[in-house]
Amino acid sequence: MKITKEEYEAALSRIVELLPLVTEDTPDDAPNLIELLKVSNIVEEYEDVHYPIP
Repeated sequence: MKITKEEYEAALSRIVELLPLVTEDTPDDAPNLIELLKVSNIVEEYEDVHYPIP
């Protein structure tokens, strides 16, 4: 899946919003945690392509 810069930036912004809502005690099936994991994957995939670490 090709992720655009706009999608990447939106995912980064959403991570900032979600981080205060998720703790170590958050259940694995909590919607905020699930969304955080998904947007984190978007950021990781984009950075792997555009900012690779050798």
